[in-house]
Amino acid sequence: MFVFLPFSHRTDVVAFLVSSGANVNKHNSWGDTPLHLAVEKNYEDVVKVLLNSKENNNLQVNLRNILGCIALHVACLFGHIKVVELLLQQNGTDVNAVQEDGWTALHVACHFGHRKVVELLLQQNGIDANKVNLKGDTPLHQAVRKRHYDVVASMLVQDSVKLDIENNRKRTPLLEAMYAAHLGIVHKLIIHGANMNAVDNDGNNCLHLSIIKKGMFHSEVERIYILDKCCAKLGLPIKKRISGVGVASYLAHQGANLYRKNNKNVAPLDLIGDADLKEKFKVLFPPPQCMLCEVNEASMELQPCAHTVLCEDCSKIQLKTCIESKRRVVCPKCKEKAVKTVVESVVCPKSEEKGVQTVAESVVCPKSEEKAVKTVAESVDSVTVEEIHLHRVSQKLAGKWMELGRELGIRQNDLEIIRHDYPQSVREQGFQMLFKWHQSTDPEKRTPRILKAALKETECYDALKCLSSEFN
Repeated sequence: MFVFLPFSHRTDVVAFLVSSGANVNKHNSWGDTPLHLAVEKNYEDVVKVLLNSKENNNLQVNLRNILGCIALHVACLFGHIKVVELLLQQNGTDVNAVQEDGWTALHVACHFGHRKVVELLLQQNGIDANKVNLKGDTPLHQAVRKRHYDVVASMLVQDSVKLDIENNRKRTPLLEAMYAAHLGIVHKLIIHGANMNAVDNDGNNCLHLSIIKKGMFHSEVERIYILDKCCAKLGLPIKKRISGVGVASYLAHQGANLYRKNNKNVAPLDLIGDADLKEKFKVLFPPPQCMLCEVNEASMELQPCAHTVLCEDCSKIQLKTCIESKRRVVCPKCKEKAVKTVVESVVCPKSEEKGVQTVAESVVCPKSEEKAVKTVAESVDSVTVEEIHLHRVSQKLAGKWMELGRELGIRQNDLEIIRHDYPQSVREQGFQMLFKWHQSTDPEKRTPRILKAALKETECYDALKCLSSEFN
């Protein structure tokens, strides 16, 4: 059968050999079985015959060759979609089987850009879409690194796919996209809520990688109109639109930290050689303020929460010692929540802000120590825009929720805290941001007109359409 299969796909001969008791599980010198070879050659009819012999000839679909590949890996390598379907229909096919290097079938399909195969695999019950190989890469890392935009797009619509897993070099998919200089993939990851301030082994965030880039980014795919606005504000010529500095302005607008220092104590802003351009960046993207004194720049990152909320002076007052000394490091934002979940009460960070209360609980404002108890009917003091509207609008924001939050006047620190506290759902992040705006805004300013204006300015057109339909 090994001699016959590579040169022909005479189904009748294979069927005869199988019915005559041929060993369908025998390995050749490379460890391949007849099923491996038929799959590689895309002999669909032969694959069917072999699979149909499973009961009579004890065919084992998960046998490995010397590279650790099962037949499913081989089918995904070549993108043979029909054969992949046949293998997945077989009871017992291990969709999460790994090769010697830790690659699953999904890793393989993503690496080689077989979009339809990827989509088929993601539909399978029990598939681990985030399994890491020996280098710490997820299938999404593979698709991003190989610049397969359509595969990345298909993966990002799956709720099970995690955006911010770090590989062994501490690179998230967004950082890999920055190294690949694929602007379309960078934008796609951002609008789906990727962490803008992830850092790699060298402590570089996406802004470091963008500004130090010598050439241009490529593959915008769909025009990023906000990039035009960012470049216009900086006075950059059109030819610099997709340069490293041009893209950096877009990334900073999306919440990336210009003041985050890498392992060499260099911030992205330090890498901008043009003094005039650097000053424009500083004006457009000022450093975050300390949440206690509200005067100095917030520069101290607290662990393990990773909130950058205190200046150096205030951290000396508030912190007992570092986490390495086994004494508790206290972050003000870890003691309280400035946003409301669906089932939780709200604790506000400042006495002038009102807390929201569920039926059975009271809320204590940490500075005034006053209770802000409300009934269900009083929980949202809304003039026109109500909490139900916030829920519906948040479903349409995707990764633009931070941009909208800045337009609504929410501080970057607060936006970063929301991102940190609700990492699993970009929709929840969007709702928390809108709720933060709703609670911290004067009642007379909680109007559809103001929210619509912000949605329009940030080009959140799906959310704008949703809000407009609520008030027609």
